[in-house]
Parts: sequence; structure tokens; C-alpha cells
Amino acid sequence: MSKITLPGINSDNLERINPLLLPLPWLVVVVLVIVFATLKYTNTEDTASAEQAEVKVFPHTFITDVEVRHYDQDGLLHYQMNTPLVRSFQAQAKPSAEDYSLFQTPTFILVNDPKKPGWFVTSQEGRLDSNNEWFTLTQEVVARQTSEKQGETIITTSDLRLNTREQFAETSKAVTMRAAKSQITGTGMHADMKRDRIQLLSNVKGTYEP
Repeated sequence: MSKITLPGINSDNLERINPLLLPLPWLVVVVLVIVFATLKYTNTEDTASAEQAEVKVFPHTFITDVEVRHYDQDGLLHYQMNTPLVRSFQAQAKPSAEDYSLFQTPTFILVNDPKKPGWFVTSQEGRLDSNNEWFTLTQEVVARQTSEKQGETIITTSDLRLNTREQFAETSKAVTMRAAKSQITGTGMHADMKRDRIQLLSNVKGTYEP
């Protein structure tokens, strides 16, 4: 097989050749180089934008190994909250109504009467807005109470709003409530934990094993 060479083309004058006059293989190489450079530039811009977004949501302050206790007027424990990490975010240069705090795997203990069993509420993440009244708990939310008479009651849902001072919880999501011999499911819930009154709002179904 004979080798075909193009006269007048070498490494010294290759840069001066019009790309349109190049043989097809060289033209393909030039196009691929241009496409690669364009993609690399686009990816660089996307990475920079993502880094800037991360900087914007950087926490204003953070605290580790937090334990908060609130007592009633008689000096008795009303509720307790524990979390390994709290991150506080400030939306503007000064404190505002848009500020909020995120709690990692928070655990709540709600006690209304020392003679009655309390409620233990856990989740993977919690959020507290600037009003400092309602916690929004998300991801694997579990509320648990153990009674000598009724045994253990477990409530699970994906999203729960909790007012620790009033000991009231609510959700619009699917809820499952399990007791010793029964299971009830529904959509939406109001739970007055002070009075142990739990109301499922719609699509309520239950099973009971005597």
C-alpha cells in the first residue's frame, strides 16, 4: 500500500492553513476541539454558580451539642429538646422575619403532668422560624408514648408541625398510628398532647386484633 502525502503541509505551516481546506479527518479534529472547549467553559460556569449558591446559604452561626429545657411556673419540666447541631441562617444583614434555624436529628420530650407519661418526638431534621413558636419536623417523624395501661402508642409521618409550649402537633400528610392491638391510618392530624387527644382528619382506616 502506497503512502499518500500532501505537498506543502508540515508542522511549521499547519497553523496557517484555512480549516475549510483541510482534509476531512483534520476538520473533524478541529470541530471536536472547539466542542470540548465550549463544554469545559460551560461546566466551569455551572460549577462557579453552584459554589456561589452554597456561599449564600452558609449558616450565620452554629452550635453543637445543644440541650434546651423549659420549666412551668411551678418549676416542673414542661419540655426538653436535644440536638447535636443547630445552624442559624440570617437572610439579610440584620435580623429579620426571614431568619430560621435548622436542627439535626432533634429529640423532644413533652411533659404535661409528672404523673402521666410524656411524649417523645424525633425526626431527621427540624426547622424553627424566627417566631420561635412552631418547629417543622421532616424525614422519619416519630411520636411515641408509653403507658402502663395502654402500652406503647407510636405515630409516624413524613412532616409535622410542633408547638412545644402548647404541646400541640399537626400535619396534612399521611399518618400511621400503632398501638398494642390496633393500627389506624389517615391523612392529616391534630394532636393535643396535653390532653392525649389525637384526631385523624380524613381517609381514616383501622384494623384491630383482639
